[in-house]
Amino acid sequence: MQPRPFRDERPPTGDIVMSFSVRAAGFGLALATLIAGSATGSAQAQTLSIGSLPQGSLAFTVAAALARVATENSDLQVRVVPQGGPEVTIPLVETGELEFSIASSDIAAAAAAGIGSFDGRMMGNLRLVANLMPFHSGIFVAADSDIQSLEDLRGQRLAGAFPQQRVLAGYLETTLATVGLTLDDVTIVPAPNGSRGIDDLMTGAVDAAIFSPGSGAVAQADVALGGIRFLAVPDTPESDATIRSRTPGAFMAHVRPLPNRPGIEGEMAMMTGTFVLLASADVPDAEVAAVIAALNENRDALAATFPGLAAMSDDLIASPVEGLPLHAGAASYFTAQGLTD
Repeated sequence: MQPRPFRDERPPTGDIVMSFSVRAAGFGLALATLIAGSATGSAQAQTLSIGSLPQGSLAFTVAAALARVATENSDLQVRVVPQGGPEVTIPLVETGELEFSIASSDIAAAAAAGIGSFDGRMMGNLRLVANLMPFHSGIFVAADSDIQSLEDLRGQRLAGAFPQQRVLAGYLETTLATVGLTLDDVTIVPAPNGSRGIDDLMTGAVDAAIFSPGSGAVAQADVALGGIRFLAVPDTPESDATIRSRTPGAFMAHVRPLPNRPGIEGEMAMMTGTFVLLASADVPDAEVAAVIAALNENRDALAATFPGLAAMSDDLIASPVEGLPLHAGAASYFTAQGLTD
């Protein structure tokens, strides 16, 4: 049985992989305290670890929310181990030093395939447990720009290169590829990261930038420029196929207008990925099933702990990630719950 593919979006998740907010850091600090307190009362429980970035990052905040809800709603003790980014934590999952890790779907798929930042280091023991929440990326322009579509970017100046944010540089290339453009068809103005690229858009140094809709940096650009517009990728099977082939783990999905999402004038197609929970294939099926059951059956508690996790839905949680096998324990649970077709 195969999980149903996630094709549309639920509640807003804000800026998932582009940056983390001060509020997320605050959630993380509070959750760390709560989890430390709960550990005392669960000293005899089986202890499982989730690897993440250090405290203050979005990954830590999400991992802390998962750990708290899983610990409070199962016989397991789940803790967060802030080791570093997925390039650090995924190999530790592969070797069994960590049971779980947090990552974006495209990075997880690259690790499973041994490509990208994992070139030559295929993580064959890596398994998907659940999709947690979606994130989107898109190219946007000033509202009064003559650029009306991605095709109109030919010959225009785009913020890019992003040596401090290589993932976003890949998203830029993939987004252009949905309309047959390459980096050679535009003028790339180097910026260290996506936020600085937005600064360049606000000063007029570039004609377009790429970032996550709903993020604070995009909201600032909207105010500074008197409005912005995101440019949709073609809403076609071919566009979806291009995204999936160029960036395994990513796909095309629809983004809806929301008050906190300037530049989204109507439902539009956009490059999308998910934040995922990963595990080693060697983690016992029963333990993985217990963790995912605690999370899935207590979604309100997850959302109350970290609002971004309100995006977890039936369609999303069991959605496949191309090239990344589903853990047998998660597969059994999803089948029993009717979350797979």
